[in-house]
Amino acid sequence: IDAEMKMFKGFKTPVIFLQNVIVDLMLGMGMTGLLKVFHDHVEDTYDAEAGFITMNMPHLYQTLTDIGIKNPIICSNINKVGFRTCGGLDAYEQTLRDGKLRAVAMSIFASGAIPPREAIEWLATLPNLESIVFGASSQRNIASTKSLVDEYFGV
Repeated sequence: IDAEMKMFKGFKTPVIFLQNVIVDLMLGMGMTGLLKVFHDHVEDTYDAEAGFITMNMPHLYQTLTDIGIKNPIICSNINKVGFRTCGGLDAYEQTLRDGKLRAVAMSIFASGAIPPREAIEWLATLPNLESIVFGASSQRNIASTKSLVDEYFGV
């Protein structure tokens, strides 16, 4: 963490994310205490919040709650068709509805399976969704997606 953060010395980094390959490996191996170590180190050393990227938001949320991390920032695939939502779309929707977390949605278009308007309209119905991450192939697509976000989220 410290080696990666050296390049940001002098910059305010409000959230520092741990990549899903590490998060999910720790979850799978039952090494959940290391998630708490990461969380505490980021807070204590960088005066930042820890963010966690995962391919299994419901399991990660429960684990973080169990180890005492309150209102975590979790980035995961969240999309209308359940594309790459380990544990299933119902579990994701229940976690968003019942949990206390700040979700960041990625893979919102399910690799092109969902039209942008439909994807963002559905996302706007979800609670606890704090941010959206999306990929775009052109400036026009970025502007179009940003316009939809403004329309449905009232930004």
